[in-house]
Amino acid sequence: MKRIRLPDFTVAQVLDSCVESLRDEGLVLRLTAQVASLSFAEGDYNVKGAVAELYMIPESSSVEGQVTLEEMKSLYTNTLARKGSPARHIYDALRASAPGGICPLCSQRVVSTLDHHLAKSKHAVFTVTPLNLVPACKDCNTDSQARRPLEAGEQTLHPYFDSVDEVLWLVSQVLPGSPPVVRFMAVPPITWSEEKQSMVRQHFIVFKLGELYCTHAAVELINVYQDLVESSELRDAQQISMHLHSIANRRRRPFVNSWQAAMYQALAESDWFCSGGYLEISNSPLLQGL
Repeated sequence: MKRIRLPDFTVAQVLDSCVESLRDEGLVLRLTAQVASLSFAEGDYNVKGAVAELYMIPESSSVEGQVTLEEMKSLYTNTLARKGSPARHIYDALRASAPGGICPLCSQRVVSTLDHHLAKSKHAVFTVTPLNLVPACKDCNTDSQARRPLEAGEQTLHPYFDSVDEVLWLVSQVLPGSPPVVRFMAVPPITWSEEKQSMVRQHFIVFKLGELYCTHAAVELINVYQDLVESSELRDAQQISMHLHSIANRRRRPFVNSWQAAMYQALAESDWFCSGGYLEISNSPLLQGL
């Protein structure tokens, strides 16, 4: 997961833009009257997010009993997220805040939507709060669903607050076979707090990163196979291992926890693979019929 900058918008600005397209004057008055309450909640979210305590925020079925959960959900769907609405520019700006347009939750797929970190089905107060709206791919948005962490370690990582790429935690293992398989695991450093370690593992599980990276690795192994069998310079296991280590180091420079770096390191450290196991990649279903 990659950390991204905090949103440039506040919930007050979102409401100000949203009410422009509302025809229900009563709803406009009720929403406007809750700006201070929603702004206070936003401040609390910011404080708790910075110390990984968002799980402590209680669920809310309305905003101060004045605006219902369904009205807030409609505000999000039919005004903030609706194309052509006065508030859509905020939605688009939040979605575009992910560097390179890549989902910060999985670091692989293209951003296509916004994910409510605290589910909108359980938190009326944060339905249109920018801090709670994370740019995400469709799959990660679906995988997060309406989870309700009950303690710090049950939380997933929040791209606006959590930074976990300063040290290595993503590792992989080569499973000998015909073809070989590369398995990925989240192994956070023991120097981190137990809560942070648990959050990393939880994030890895909830967003199914192991399965995602394993699938990508199966494709990348085809490239590895082609490079090794066609090379006239890589003649023995030691040369192959050094070659794979070199690739792993290059892949790790821009992104410490790159799945590619983890994969190439595992390949380089596998005596079985470097001593000829790589030839078993030829039996990959992805190569059949080519």
